[in-house]
Amino acid sequence: MTACGAKRTFNRPTHPPVWRALSDAAERSDCGQRSNLVSAMSLLSDLSASVSGLAAEIAPRVIAAQGGVGRRFSGFIWQTGAIVVPEEMLDGEDEIEVLFADGRTATSKVAGRDSTTDVALLNVTTEEFPQWANAGSALPGAFGVVVGRSEASLIARLATIVSVGPKWQSQKGGEIEARITLDQRLSRTSEGSAVAGPDGSLVGMAVTAAGGRAIVIPTATIAAAVRTLAEKGYVPRAWLGAMLQPSIGAGAAIVLKVEDGTPAAKAGLMVGDVITTWNGESLASAGSIAERLGTRTIGTKVKLGVIRAGNAIEVEVAIGERPRH
Repeated sequence: MTACGAKRTFNRPTHPPVWRALSDAAERSDCGQRSNLVSAMSLLSDLSASVSGLAAEIAPRVIAAQGGVGRRFSGFIWQTGAIVVPEEMLDGEDEIEVLFADGRTATSKVAGRDSTTDVALLNVTTEEFPQWANAGSALPGAFGVVVGRSEASLIARLATIVSVGPKWQSQKGGEIEARITLDQRLSRTSEGSAVAGPDGSLVGMAVTAAGGRAIVIPTATIAAAVRTLAEKGYVPRAWLGAMLQPSIGAGAAIVLKVEDGTPAAKAGLMVGDVITTWNGESLASAGSIAERLGTRTIGTKVKLGVIRAGNAIEVEVAIGERPRH
């Protein structure tokens, strides 16, 4: 085999013109393949360096945490003195041990938790950090770096965002800004890892969803939860105060029970009422009512279309805050 660019010599009649042409073409092809391989290796080397460099840049913010019964997981410094971890990894503890990038350990206070968005806020003395910049809207096919920490090492991996769905409601009623799915599964230690974009901005927190696939709690959702947790220590939930059952016929839901002193009782909702609309919009199911009972509706007034004893009426309800106990 000759080096790329070296001129071949042919001896007649061993190499008649047709074979010489084929040989030259093969040589060009071989050189092209080698050139492509070198380019691919260079790109891979650059990508590897970029990922490890980004992980190293993020590392000072990333902590290892230990909860009760030896549970170990990850988290990150949201801003000076505030750490975000996945709420589902806590078990009622008021304090959590954290390990920082410099090897220092500290006992942090659980300032608040929101099981509906899987965000818990810890207060502890940290280095100075600004609030982590929001990466903005995620796109399918985009790369992200998932960075967590164990007792022994930083944990970093390159991930692809597989899909990005619209705003959704968790099974516990939390409002999640977007449904971002990653192409991987998380180890227990990696739960709570930071997911960063190529520029180091925060896409969100990696957690495990039903089925075992990793999803991301978006930065915007974390920001909203942190603001409320820092102020109140909990995230208030909207409250109607009526037990509902899906309607078989017309309407979305039938009122089975109205608790005394609740927003539903004060508005005059009655057992047997069939709820059909919410501020004039038709409701498809009882779940449609639950979906509309978001945090932002607390303190607002809602007009419910109701069928009572065969007659269509309208009931105005002032949405309240669900009691904590």
